[in-house]
Amino acid sequence: MSDSQHTTPASILEPHGDGLAIPSCREPAILRYLRLLWQYRLLILVGSLLPAVVVALLLALWPRKYTATFVYEHPLVEREYSVLTRRFYSRENLDKMIGRLREQGLTPYATSLDEARTEQSVEKLIRFEVAPMYPKRLQTTDPTTSERISAFQARLLFVNIRGSSKEEVSGVATVVTGNLENVLPLYDIRNGLKDSIQQFKARAAEIEDTRFTLQIDLQKEKAKLEKLKSLTVAPAEAEKSDVVLQFTDVQNSREFLPLSYQVRAVQSQIIELEETLRSNADKYTYYLQVLEMNDKLLNQVEGSLLTYYTVPQFLGFLGEQLLACQDEALCDYLKSYIRRTENLVLVYTRAGEQPVVYPVAKYVAKGGILTFVIFLMVAAFIAVLLEYRRERRRPQGPPER
Repeated sequence: MSDSQHTTPASILEPHGDGLAIPSCREPAILRYLRLLWQYRLLILVGSLLPAVVVALLLALWPRKYTATFVYEHPLVEREYSVLTRRFYSRENLDKMIGRLREQGLTPYATSLDEARTEQSVEKLIRFEVAPMYPKRLQTTDPTTSERISAFQARLLFVNIRGSSKEEVSGVATVVTGNLENVLPLYDIRNGLKDSIQQFKARAAEIEDTRFTLQIDLQKEKAKLEKLKSLTVAPAEAEKSDVVLQFTDVQNSREFLPLSYQVRAVQSQIIELEETLRSNADKYTYYLQVLEMNDKLLNQVEGSLLTYYTVPQFLGFLGEQLLACQDEALCDYLKSYIRRTENLVLVYTRAGEQPVVYPVAKYVAKGGILTFVIFLMVAAFIAVLLEYRRERRRPQGPPER
């Protein structure tokens, strides 16, 4: 191939109707594009610089946002974290916070929270994060790996709050942290009470199931004792003997013992059965008292979940029940339950009471540069389309002979 096929002599440029030289098709593509950009330089510069300046001005003049992040030292597995976020973002809980925000004079923020109907919209105002992040669940058939992933715990819980002013962020933070520390634990308290009721019902049912069997066994042993007492001791049995009997299972071999020993064994069994029945009766009475108390506590919690009911208020109710309690065993149960409830609140240990409220970066330069690049490509594409349209409209010369 000759060198003339790779060069563009000046004679190849054809005159255009308006005096511009239009390059022929033999000119390299890069030169044609550069010539085209230079020809439409005004359109490209205005079309790219103007939107970039407008975007930069809008970002600079847009009201600044502020944010604050609260950190809780609260280990959570992925399932617990999912339950926590679902409870917090539930409409029931959001309505509580909205009412509380309006009471605090934060009506604009309460309106924004009320209009956020999806979890993604609420996360723009209040967002939860954990560290370290939970590992991604890949499809695995190894039960050990699956169990290890399920047992992975995040050590820190982050709560990020955004607002339009420092005062607004501080006010909203008070409501959000109060909800997280004193309202959401009520759901754990309710679930704990339900589990406790099931356990005590199972224990009471077990006593009810075994009561009839124990009573039948007691009657049997008493009847056996009466019959053993009616028997007369044989003279040979009354004499002393040097024979020593050894049994591996005395309970099931009592009939081989001397009559006096059999009587004592039956009497011991009767005493054991009577004590078992008596202790079961005491336990049954205690279980019923605990069940009645748990039902009362559960009704108090469930009846207050739709309102802004807090854990300190529930602890106050527990204190009233403790003062009115007369039974010593039930009082001990209430004291123990109060301790467990207090420990439930202490689980949410906040790292720092007053975090710093700082402004959110607007990214004016970044937004302006990104807009400039996008509209630069758009303007260059428009220039190519305009040139193509003008080429189509240019009149063709007479055919050569």
